[in-house]
Parts: sequence; C-alpha cells; structure tokens
Amino acid sequence: MKKIYYSYFIALALTAFSVPASAQRAPVQVEKAAPQATNPSAELRQKNERLKAAIEAALAGSDVTQGKVGILAVDAATGQVLYARDADRSMSPASNTKLITVAAALDEFGPAHTFQTELLAEGLDANGELVGDTLKGPLYIKGGGNAFLLYENFLDWANDLRLQGVKKIGGGIVVDNTLFAGEDLPPLFDTKNEDAAYRAPIGALSVNFNGVTVLVDPGEKAGDAATYRFVPANKHIQVVNRATTTSGRRRNIQVSSETIPATGDAEIGTRIVISGNIGLDARTFQSRRKRIDNPAQFAGAVFIEALRAVGIEVAQKVSTGKTPAGAKVMVTHASQPLSYTAFATNKWSNNFMSEMLLRMLGTTQGRAGTWAASQAAVLEFLQKSGIDTTDMVVKNGSGLYDGNRTSPRQFVELLRFMATHQWAPEYRASLAISGVDGTLARRLEDASVRGKIRAKTGTLNESAALSGYMRTATNREIAFSIIFNDPPTFAWRYRPVQDRVAEAIEAFDD
Repeated sequence: MKKIYYSYFIALALTAFSVPASAQRAPVQVEKAAPQATNPSAELRQKNERLKAAIEAALAGSDVTQGKVGILAVDAATGQVLYARDADRSMSPASNTKLITVAAALDEFGPAHTFQTELLAEGLDANGELVGDTLKGPLYIKGGGNAFLLYENFLDWANDLRLQGVKKIGGGIVVDNTLFAGEDLPPLFDTKNEDAAYRAPIGALSVNFNGVTVLVDPGEKAGDAATYRFVPANKHIQVVNRATTTSGRRRNIQVSSETIPATGDAEIGTRIVISGNIGLDARTFQSRRKRIDNPAQFAGAVFIEALRAVGIEVAQKVSTGKTPAGAKVMVTHASQPLSYTAFATNKWSNNFMSEMLLRMLGTTQGRAGTWAASQAAVLEFLQKSGIDTTDMVVKNGSGLYDGNRTSPRQFVELLRFMATHQWAPEYRASLAISGVDGTLARRLEDASVRGKIRAKTGTLNESAALSGYMRTATNREIAFSIIFNDPPTFAWRYRPVQDRVAEAIEAFDD
C-alpha cells in the first residue's frame, strides 16, 4: 500500500535543528568587473572569447533577444566572471524563486528537521488514556506545517486511535490551524482565478497538497445521472452533478471547481461542477486535480472519512479553533526530514511544498506566522548571506505568477553562498540533474552534458529561467543563471535556446 501512495505522491509532485552556517561565514559576492579587469592569462582570455561567441551564436539563432536576456556564469570557487550579459537586470524568475525558499529553509531548520502534527483530546485519565470507548468531547488536530501529508497518514492515525480503544468521537473534529495567521492563499495567487491544484492555498494542516481528483462512472442505465467519487474521499466539497449516462463507450466529461465565498457564519468553501456524458461501457473518467479553498475544513472532512473507514463513529462536524491547554496527546506524527521536502520542491518544482516552507519560515523567532513575516524572514536570510538585495522582490515562495523579481547576479551570489554552506550537499542534491531526473529529465540529454548540470528550471508564460551548478572538463564548478523575460511568444518555447547557452558554458574548459 505504501508503494501505491509513494507513486501517487510522485504524480502529485509533478503538477515540503541546526545553527545557521551563514552566521559563521563571511559574505560571498560575485565580482562585477569584466573578465579583463582580473588580467587573466592568454588561455583564459581565449576561453572567455570562445564562450562569448558560442553564447551569442546560440542567442542569435532565435528571436529571444527581442525580449530581455540576463545571463551570468562565474567560477563558483573564485567568483571569476566567465560571461555576463545584463546580469544585474531585475527579472521575473518564475520557479527559480524556489532556489531562495529552499536555501532559506535549510539554513533556518537544517536538513534533518521534521514538522510535527498532533492529535489531542480532553477527558483522558492521568496517564493520557481513554476512559471507556468514547471521546465525549472533540478530537483536536494540531497542524504543524507538514507539506507531505497524504490520506494514507490519516488512515494510520485513525487506526492508532482505534487501537487505543476509541470507538466513538462525540464532539466532532476541531482543526487547530493557529500556527499560521492571515490569508491561506499565497501572495500573487489571486492574480488569476484558476482551479488547478498548483494554485492551492496553504494551511498548517493540509492533506494531499490541498487538491482533489474527481472520478466519474456511468449510472446503472442510459439516462441516469453519472456517479462520482473523490480522491481523497470527503464530504466537504459541494457538488453540482450535471453529467448523464449514455449508451456506448464514449466519455465527454468536464470537471471544474469554483470558490464558494464566505457569508455570515459560513466559511469559504469549494464547489465542484461535473457536466457532460459518459457511456455505459466507458472506462472511469479521472479529472485533473482541482484545488480546494479551505485547507482546515477539507483536512477535517478527509480525516472523518479515515475514522469511519476503521470503524470509528464520528459526526460530520468540523470546526476550527485553538487546542485547550489541558488536552493530552493521543497521536504524534513527524514529517519526512526537510531534506526530502527540499528534494521534492526543487527537483519536481512543487509549488505547494515551496509555499509551505515559506510559510513555516514566517513562524520562526516568535513571528506571527503571516505571509509578511515569511517575506521578512527570507529577506533577512539573503542579507546575512551577503547577497545584495537591491531591486529584489520576493513575494511568494514558488515564483508562481508575475510579481517576484531577481537578477541573474543575485541567483549566482546565492548559489555561491550555498556552495560552501554547511548544508551544501543537501542543497545540490535537491536540484534536477541534466538528462537524468526531475524537470531536467528530458532536457540537456546530450552525452556531453548529461549528468553534469544540477539546476532549477522556471517557466511562466513570460519567463523562462535556469540557474544552478555545472562541472567542466577540468572539474571547475560554475554557478550560472540564465533568465529570459518577455520574448515574442511563450517563454517555454525558448528552452532549447537556454539549453544551448548552458551547453556552451559547460564547454568552457574543453
């Protein structure tokens, strides 16, 4: 069963105690002088000239230069500039923003850090054990910012409670989401009203990345309403089912989700609309994952289904609130280590995990747990790392939508800082490997560069970014950043140009 859920996690991810090392290290900066200012040897000068010609040839082969092009490549150890083009221009970095989020999280928490979720109750005996088989009050679930909770975990918790003798919960479920304050939706996410799961809100207790899949099957006979079910199962989401059953095998099903605004005492919610038709002999239709709007209510509803699955009676009642001081812990769950979350965030560009990490940064040092606190924490990390934050804008942790701004030089400064950081191996390991895995599995596959580049991709309609590390033939490590903004057509169309620039940089010492 765990293998099934691990595979499910990978599918979802494709669409989260140490002393900061930065406090012990002098700032690392990239020199801004041109290569000639360092009086390089004739051989090095020739390499620089050859690299410049190769990059300019790669750019000249397309119309990408009609937009903005920022590139910087430096020797990671020395800071020697190998190539620079508009390296100080503040640009939209797309998902390269995750490089900043993961670096700040590793620096603050360390790779072994785990995030705790607790199930608590009142009315237990002095030893914290259940009296009888019924919890007369509610069961409290205290969210701790775990970005990697799945329905499987909820089933495990429910089974733990059943083994402790719980057969009934009389007071429903109370979700303690108080670790975070303010809006659930990350900054800039309101730019577009999309129902895709990559735009999910963030809650201290969240399950299945705050997204849901809809499965649709035919009814018993033609003319009947189609049947549906959710993964994960829940009764939180309202459904408008307009889909009908027809004869044959054809499927023509549409699934969309919409926000139900908060009104009066009613909290914000989600409505799924199913329309179209499905044949009696058709295979099950599976929708793309849809975002939900209320993480706490959704998680509580999913947990109720897990409780019922193991035979625990509980009312369909979910509320939010703070856990009483006298409540005792019945179940504790630790997340995967932070290094695992960093891996999933950067290799697979998981927006949800990156936003959860950013939100957790806002809870440190006695902060209020708001998005503003998270932004302040990231800025403090960048500044103490010796990175010039002039014109830098970090609004969210994923880079989704237009609003973040970073220059190629700022990314390279970050990469150089992390190259000698206490957690440098974990940081490098979080990056996709050229031609091997993650978002670079099908890029830079040529034998000359396959496996030699570790980098973070980034793509929006108006932005394509690639920043990371590479090794040359002489084992020189190069830190680089290549960002295209506002090209004549969709930015993703220019990935081949970006790859040719990266290949030229890797060939510097050939």
